[in-house]
Amino acid sequence: MRDGSCPKCGGRRIATTKLVVYVGGGVSGPTVDFYVCAQCKYCEQFMVGSVEERVSVLDSWSWVQREEGGPFRG
Repeated sequence: MRDGSCPKCGGRRIATTKLVVYVGGGVSGPTVDFYVCAQCKYCEQFMVGSVEERVSVLDSWSWVQREEGGPFRG
């Protein structure tokens, strides 16, 4: 969607905004680029910055461990 095209319906009217997630206590979580298609309402979110940084800073974030032992798809 970041390229201006909806992967679901092919629509070209994509709206975007930035959202900052606040976790309370004066601590901000990640900033997220949010995209939504005006035609089908499909939406995607992309985190700005490093996932590793967010996991190390926020107690509420943790890695999902897969059987292969890593947090990322291979």
